Amino acid sequence: MDNLRLRAYITFRLVKHRLVKAVTTWPTWPDWWLAAQLTAVFAAITIPLGLATQLLTPTLADVSGVGYLTLAARLLIIPAIAEEVFWRVLLLPHRTEIVDTHKRWAVGLPMLGLFVLMHPLNAMTFYPIALTTFTHPMFLLATGLLGLFCTVTYWRSGSGWIPVIMHWLVVTVWLIFLGGYGRLLA
Repeated sequence: MDNLRLRAYITFRLVKHRLVKAVTTWPTWPDWWLAAQLTAVFAAITIPLGLATQLLTPTLADVSGVGYLTLAARLLIIPAIAEEVFWRVLLLPHRTEIVDTHKRWAVGLPMLGLFVLMHPLNAMTFYPIALTTFTHPMFLLATGLLGLFCTVTYWRSGSGWIPVIMHWLVVTVWLIFLGGYGRLLA
């Protein structure tokens, strides 16, 4: 029983450490620059492929002016903050933890795979209207690439803010300007 309490205590301390560090570590300008570069690479890969596979369609979402702000605010909370806190901050070692690069990737790659897999599983269980979109090969590729870039920027910066902003920006642009809103409501 003492062993269980010790493990619970260590887990609690680790979770607290990761959350506090992710929130209180402010990214440097080079961290933001890396995030901007990776976001541009993400767009350069996913927009042409998304248009070619018809996952993306240049369409303005059919919501009112106030609706855009509400939608953007909602997307900041879910999926951006919720998913990044869980998949990056809680499950991956923070840069202050003594973990070598090999072990980081030994943890990071399976978590990336689960991050991608979570989307179709979510559609199969809680959000069936999104099944066609969340199982689309281009969506899965984009999800994997976004997850990879968020992981890299999290490890590099030690800040949870960059992956949250990247995730939020990508999903918001997709839903409002590239047909995602219509796909998820169809």
